[in-house]
This record gives sequence, C-alpha cells and structure tokens, in this order.
Amino acid sequence: MIVDLRLGSRKALVVGGGREATKRVAALAKEGCAVTVVSPDISDAITEMVGRGRVTVVREAADISILERMGPDLVVAATDDHPLNRALMAEARRRRMLRYSSSDPPCSDYAHLAQAEFGGMVRIAVSTGGRSPAAAMRIRDIVRGVLDDAITPQMLQDIETSGSERTAKAEAAR
Repeated sequence: MIVDLRLGSRKALVVGGGREATKRVAALAKEGCAVTVVSPDISDAITEMVGRGRVTVVREAADISILERMGPDLVVAATDDHPLNRALMAEARRRRMLRYSSSDPPCSDYAHLAQAEFGGMVRIAVSTGGRSPAAAMRIRDIVRGVLDDAITPQMLQDIETSGSERTAKAEAAR
C-alpha cells in the first residue's frame, strides 16, 4: 500500500552518516521532521543541513541503547554494519517505532519511493516494492519528463486554491 505520511514535527533518528544516510536525512528534514543523526563520521552534506536547522548531529558510535536515549518516533538504520542495522530494527520494532533499514528492506515498515515533484505540491511516486530502486528511479525520470509540460502553472494554482478552500471548510467545521 502506498501512503503519504505526514511526518511534520516527528522525531527521526538516522544512524549512519554516509551517502545513504544523507539521502534519508534530506528527505526527513524536507518533511518537517526533527532529525538527529548519530555516527562518528558525517558527510559534508549532512553537516551543511545542520546549519539550515531541523538536523542535529551526535558524533558517536551507535548501539541499540540509542533508541532509549533518543526516544524517536521513527528510526532509520543506514550504516554499513548490517548486524547493527538489523539489531536497531529489531529493537525499534519491539518499541513500536516506525522503522526503515537501507540494508534490509524486509525489516522496514515503509519504503522510500522514487518521487518526481512538481511545483512543491504534486508528487508522483514510483515503487518496485523494494525489488529495484534503480529501476524505480529510471521510471520516475521517464514520468517526470512526460509530465513536466503536462502539469501547468494554472493546474498548480488550482490545486493551491482547492487546498485552501478545503482547509477553511475543515476549520469552520471544528
């Protein structure tokens, strides 16, 4: 099932500081999560995200005790240490935390889909069910190319107007 999670203001813990962690940190921060990255080594891109807010870094080696200390709502295991990733996922499951492992998708509660975004409002996602993220990205790029001209500024304005009207109606009903 594909869903669009509203993660704003959730506490996310990303264990790992390399390329894969960088992608996950960027995605979670963009969704409005307060992201804590735990790793002795942090990519330059993550360091830059710290300066823009919503991302903090703890430079230390992690183990499963980090879940109790940090108390996150969701956990991303993105290290090269597969046994550590698996242990983090098992402990996160025991604690009923939403979880994602970059090295072991079957241990994850969700997947990061290949997304094409248009005007900050329309997102189209492609999933291969975790079988081939590379193929999902290729398909996403094809979809983006086809829809770049089809999704017009007027269409985006209509979506914005419709969203504002729905919000106003919901607030009035409260």
